[in-house]
Amino acid sequence: MAITRREFLQSGISLVLVSLNGHAGASGNVHTGYGELLPDVVYRLFPHSRLPEEVYEQVTEQLDSKIGQSKELTAMMNDALELLAGSTGKNWSEQAERDQAAALATIQHTPFFQFVLNETLGGIYRHPLTWELLGFEGSSLEFGGYINRGLNDIDWLPE
Repeated sequence: MAITRREFLQSGISLVLVSLNGHAGASGNVHTGYGELLPDVVYRLFPHSRLPEEVYEQVTEQLDSKIGQSKELTAMMNDALELLAGSTGKNWSEQAERDQAAALATIQHTPFFQFVLNETLGGIYRHPLTWELLGFEGSSLEFGGYINRGLNDIDWLPE
């Protein structure tokens, strides 16, 4: 009896989740076992070479946890894996960088891609290490807003 690629992926993901038996990782997240796909996609969406790896890891863990806790997102992830493999049939990590970019372009209008994009955008740019890199001082709400905090202290713009 032949099984489809989708059935194979669903079975594999189910086995990973069952083998975890509901146990969480060190961060308390249930991991979906998508290997290098999520970290690679997160980095491809917002490639900042000076941004610490820790930021990408935290965003990936959050995504992984949300996908692992939702049957709908897990199904969409399986569809995305199939689309990302494309006509080459190669695993995401086995594809050349330009092929990965082209594969991402093919799924950019899917709800799953939009979910990953929005979660990644929020996760990266809400992270204090990103703020530090960009010179952003963070929220001003606790300090009464920006008006009385010296908006002219930007040193990276020419006079």
